[in-house]
Amino acid sequence: LEMVGVWRGVASAVGLMGTIAYHYSTKHFSLESTGMWSIMFQFMCLSLSYASLFVENSNSSLVMLIAGVCASRVGLWVFDIAITQMMQERVKENVRGVVGGVQESLNSFFEISASALGIVFPDPGQFFIYVAAGYASVGIAMFVYGFGVYARRDKKSM
Repeated sequence: LEMVGVWRGVASAVGLMGTIAYHYSTKHFSLESTGMWSIMFQFMCLSLSYASLFVENSNSSLVMLIAGVCASRVGLWVFDIAITQMMQERVKENVRGVVGGVQESLNSFFEISASALGIVFPDPGQFFIYVAAGYASVGIAMFVYGFGVYARRDKKSM
């Protein structure tokens, strides 16, 4: 249990690599593409964590879970920076505060939802529900982002 704090620190340090990856990516790819690859990367890493639920060997399962979560932080940080940059560039200044407020409200709602899941399903035997919900949330966000980016591109080309 004392290692949880250590691994959270490692995940944060790994996530900081996302700032370097973002800088490199935006020099070579569009902001939309940077957002897309980063959320796909996050989802792929979390796929490893999700798959860990189905591994019988507890040591292997634990390694998969921790490695997937730690690595996914790179995608999370890059995606967060890309979204923030898109909002700054594309949302009109007169409504930027409203849009930012709605975004913060949604972020807070989903943070509270994650905590509520922990309260509703406190038994460690139900941890798979918590993992599946997080995994599904990132998957849905990936599809919504992809649809939004590519639907916008299609409208521009018409």
